Amino acid sequence: MIVAQDQSGQFTTIQEAINSIPENSNERVTIYIKDGVYREKLEINKPFISLIGTDKEKVKITFGDYANKQLPNGEKMGTFSSYSTLITGDHFIAQNITFENDAGCGTEVGQAVAVYVDADKLEFHHCAFLGSQDTLFTAPLPPKPIEGNRFGGPRDGLKRRPGRSYFLNCYLEGDVDFIFGSATAVFDKCEIFSKDRSSEINGYITAASTPIDQRFGYVFIDCRLTSNAAPNTVYLGRPWRDYAKTVFINCWMGEHIKEEGWDNWNKPLAEKSAFYAEFNSCGPGGCMEKRAKWSKVLTKEEAKEYTIEHILRAEEDWPSLLKGEELKKTYTIYLAGDSTVEDVSPEHGKKQGWGQQLHPFFTKKVRIFNKAKGGRSTKSFMDEGRLHEIINLLQKGDYLFIQFGHNDQKIEDASRGTEPFTTYQENLTNYIIQARDKGAIPILVTPVNRRVFDERGKLIDTLGEYPEAMRQLAALLHVPLIDLNQKSKQLYEKWGAEETKKLFAWYDELALQTTPPDDTHFSEYGAKKMAELVVESIKELELEISKCLVSRIVHL
Repeated sequence: MIVAQDQSGQFTTIQEAINSIPENSNERVTIYIKDGVYREKLEINKPFISLIGTDKEKVKITFGDYANKQLPNGEKMGTFSSYSTLITGDHFIAQNITFENDAGCGTEVGQAVAVYVDADKLEFHHCAFLGSQDTLFTAPLPPKPIEGNRFGGPRDGLKRRPGRSYFLNCYLEGDVDFIFGSATAVFDKCEIFSKDRSSEINGYITAASTPIDQRFGYVFIDCRLTSNAAPNTVYLGRPWRDYAKTVFINCWMGEHIKEEGWDNWNKPLAEKSAFYAEFNSCGPGGCMEKRAKWSKVLTKEEAKEYTIEHILRAEEDWPSLLKGEELKKTYTIYLAGDSTVEDVSPEHGKKQGWGQQLHPFFTKKVRIFNKAKGGRSTKSFMDEGRLHEIINLLQKGDYLFIQFGHNDQKIEDASRGTEPFTTYQENLTNYIIQARDKGAIPILVTPVNRRVFDERGKLIDTLGEYPEAMRQLAALLHVPLIDLNQKSKQLYEKWGAEETKKLFAWYDELALQTTPPDDTHFSEYGAKKMAELVVESIKELELEISKCLVSRIVHL
């Protein structure tokens, strides 16, 4: 079937196409949707339906109902009647579609659900879910409301049955409790965007109501948590019901995520019964050491249980889920380095490392875990167990990018200093051997230049023999080399002493009133520019991950 607003298909609305399918149909029906904004309050109540759009940027299903809307009988519509799309048919698949509720901010209209899912074995590929408060509801409803006798909505009073949903490469947007409900759902390689409400608390990503006897609730795997909200203002979740389960695995988290991560929703008992956990979170908001004490950090062995197959019982009764090629090949990059590479927390000012700005250059098939740490050398990074942590995580085919030198040259410090052509090369060799032993691909990155010019405007080399020592080792051991030292030198000399100031964090009039110039650490702009140089080298080296670069890179 084809739905097209220009009448080039059999139907002009999606609901018409769905209504034409026989009630007792048990064969898959695919409905192709041409470009357009389809303003429909859509109900998909038959099984084995696929909705396929051309592109999620070009196909949108939207409506604008909301909880506080006054009905003719004087009652309010309520949360569970506010949906734009209701899906109750099992085995549903959606691809390349945006689902939206455009009613507006929850502070004005209350809850406004974009998609209400009350079915089993649902798949969403390359879809977007747009709303504010309560964007996506994954049923069933909890057994009973906390207040009152009924939830309202079309599914209230029906028998509760468990549901499973899978979201791949999707974009989900909202502010308060914008992913909520009792189902088991996996969000794989998705972007989760928290909207700014200009408040001290800008929202909660999840509000799970997982039943007590259900093993899994919400699981986020290889996702990116982004936002335009202020730092430290968004919670990962809070328990709608006491046995809520939500887990984040290998997720990059922006600075908007609150240090404590989780809120108990004024339910002290839920701190003992809910299961909130993380494994290998990274990014400015991914510091797991400061999380709420009642949440959990999974061990490597515990994290192994969180596979798509196991969570969704796919091998048991959903084998079609495992056939997609996109599930079979993804790429992982680990970064080892110092402060010029690391994800810098907001409390350390405006400086950023280039590793912090690398991920936007890649598609969601590439996940990046920045393990770099300020002040570290090849020696101290190993001595503190940081290399060991990465090696334990490395899998066959992963990449390990290694950039050190700034602190290795501090030979007066016995805990960090190394000699270029002896201990520095020996340490780097250790990194390379351990990575290769795990089947991973080591990449050497020469240390990025500091901004130091002489009175004639010539760049002064402050890193001595360390870049050359790395170059020679790369040639000897046949390791791919990104010569960021040389590339940054060429850039600085091209721009000159004055123009390069904007690459660094402390060339700001307000900052300079209290802080001396810092010619080592980058501004956000500078970090992006250095990441761009790294990406250029990845393309020049023709690394396999280069095929996952975004199709168009805008040069800054």
